[in-house]
Amino acid sequence: MADRMSAEIWIGGRLRRSLLEQLPVSDLCLDWDDNRLQSVSEANLLAARDEDGLLHFADAEAAWGEFEELENWLRNHKIPFQRHSEGKYEYSPRLVAFRPDLKGKRNQDIDLLATQTGNPVVEMVSIEKIIDQMAGLAADRKQPAVRHLQRWEKLFAKLVKVLPPHLPPLPPLEIVGG
Repeated sequence: MADRMSAEIWIGGRLRRSLLEQLPVSDLCLDWDDNRLQSVSEANLLAARDEDGLLHFADAEAAWGEFEELENWLRNHKIPFQRHSEGKYEYSPRLVAFRPDLKGKRNQDIDLLATQTGNPVVEMVSIEKIIDQMAGLAADRKQPAVRHLQRWEKLFAKLVKVLPPHLPPLPPLEIVGG
């Protein structure tokens, strides 16, 4: 049996009109108050968008904190989304994003540790060594300024590598074509 935890998902991008009937959202709630779509129609989906133009669903008891069927369907149809799952027991909160047009990444899925409010986090263990090296460099007054700058640039590059990637905002949901 699956552990259940709160999760919410935002959907944006371009949804082809011909896929509307296949969109697996009929059992999902539009908010935490159990409001559901009357039907999966173009008018209802567009009316259900939030102030940012995104379609939002919430579930206080999502299996594993995921919307597995919906997320797989969105990936298969290259529709961007972002999900936040709260933590519970041994499960940490997660921020999962799918951006099919994300440049420079082989996998368009991004899965990050997050706070309970959905902000990405970096574990201290990932940056402790870099911080120690920066502290040692700051205390070293014997090296010429040029050498310090070169070492700072290398440490900065290491730090950037352990930070979560920049996630562009989801584009508003549009229904397009046939």
